Amino acid sequence: MMKKLLPILIVLFAIPVQDAAAKGFPHISYGLEWSYTGTFLKSWQHNFICSEGYRIVDSDDNWWYYSNGSLLANAGVDLGRYFNLSVYSGLSGVYSKRWMIPVEGRLRYCPSGLDRNGPIFHLGAGAMFPTAVRRETSLGLNLGGGYRVSVFRKISVDFLMSMNFTTDHDQITDPDTRKYVPTLDITRNSAQYYALRVTAAINF
Repeated sequence: MMKKLLPILIVLFAIPVQDAAAKGFPHISYGLEWSYTGTFLKSWQHNFICSEGYRIVDSDDNWWYYSNGSLLANAGVDLGRYFNLSVYSGLSGVYSKRWMIPVEGRLRYCPSGLDRNGPIFHLGAGAMFPTAVRRETSLGLNLGGGYRVSVFRKISVDFLMSMNFTTDHDQITDPDTRKYVPTLDITRNSAQYYALRVTAAINF
């Protein structure tokens, strides 16, 4: 998946960067955002050898609702009048008792201008680092929009809603022993979370 998405993301992020470089609009931005996350779906795909020696292939969806939150800080650059490219990091809850540290690149677009009241749209992608067990690096994607309120000069407040997608790896339990399956016996261990996020952000 990452190999397919990477060329598309590079093109989307490169267009406003080239445009800003031509116009000479370097302005450093930074900010904070607080979010409520409602994870409503988990999908998984498992393929492993159990303690009895036979292979188990399992995939399913779990429609269940979990509430989480996140706190992220960002720093970036305004790319002209309409675009901003920033790096975000902090702490994000993605599922029940599952927390990750994101390092995300996010492109924001304000058709009315970065310093004006009006709609805002964003696209983010990056690495997700779990804080406990199964600490393999995962992928995070988000797409959303909302409304920006200009407060004073470069200070603004955003009210956003986004769709979030996060990959992960499970701790697979052996059906007979109820113990965790050793890594060497696992052929595939993939999980995906789907969530809606409501955010309030302040920008400087």
